[in-house]
Amino acid sequence: MSGAVLTGSFFMTGLGAYYLLAKNHLDYGRIFVTLGVIVGLIASVIQLYPSGDLEGRQVADYQPSKLAAMEGLFSTEQGAGIVIIGQPDTANNRLDNPIIVPKVLSFLTYQHWNAKVKGINAFPPDQRPDSIDLLYYSYHIMVGLGTFFIAITGLAFLLLWRKLLFQTRWMLWVLMLATPFPFIANTAGWFTTELGRQPWVVFGLMHTAQGSSTTLSSGNVLFTLIGFAGMYLLLGLLYVVLVVFEALRGPKTEEETTQETEEIAPQGA
Repeated sequence: MSGAVLTGSFFMTGLGAYYLLAKNHLDYGRIFVTLGVIVGLIASVIQLYPSGDLEGRQVADYQPSKLAAMEGLFSTEQGAGIVIIGQPDTANNRLDNPIIVPKVLSFLTYQHWNAKVKGINAFPPDQRPDSIDLLYYSYHIMVGLGTFFIAITGLAFLLLWRKLLFQTRWMLWVLMLATPFPFIANTAGWFTTELGRQPWVVFGLMHTAQGSSTTLSSGNVLFTLIGFAGMYLLLGLLYVVLVVFEALRGPKTEEETTQETEEIAPQGA
């Protein structure tokens, strides 16, 4: 829910910033930016705590192999650090060029600076996520964008509080260009969820390979997949076209609303 609220608030903020930069619909632009920045800041903080914190503890308790892959932790460590930047090398079971904050991962997951965190190598090969690289990058894109959201909404709120936001064009550009980022963060989050649960359908009990139906052929599955993908692609394109059209057209003026009301009223009489 917080991700949906965050996406909506950033879209509203971006649209309002566009109006202010274009010097069109200024009253609506100020309302959109004000409401979007305030709600966006609240939603961004909730994503970090308590929502993100609770989700992280749940993963540590019930999906420890997923946690290890997300963090690029190959060897079990006591007082494990959190990775800011690094590239997983699954062939050699290591993280290349890492920038690590010591002991933070142990504290965030188990509330103890020296807690032991299991690495990927502690799990049998058939119990590890299949795509460790993609899982690692998806998770870090999600977390990195979440940190970015807090930073820009916090700065925008500070400028709003000091009554400088509407005149600070570079900040309005940042807010407008950040509009698609929550969509990317949500998608990366779903990648993290689905890649992280592999190779399980029911974690620790049933492998994905055991969950396939014996009554369906691969052709049936491919046909259904293509059908759903095509349908969602069409809906997505229609959504983008309609949203861009309405955004560029802008809110209806009071005169247009009054005229439409007068045209409809005789029909309903």
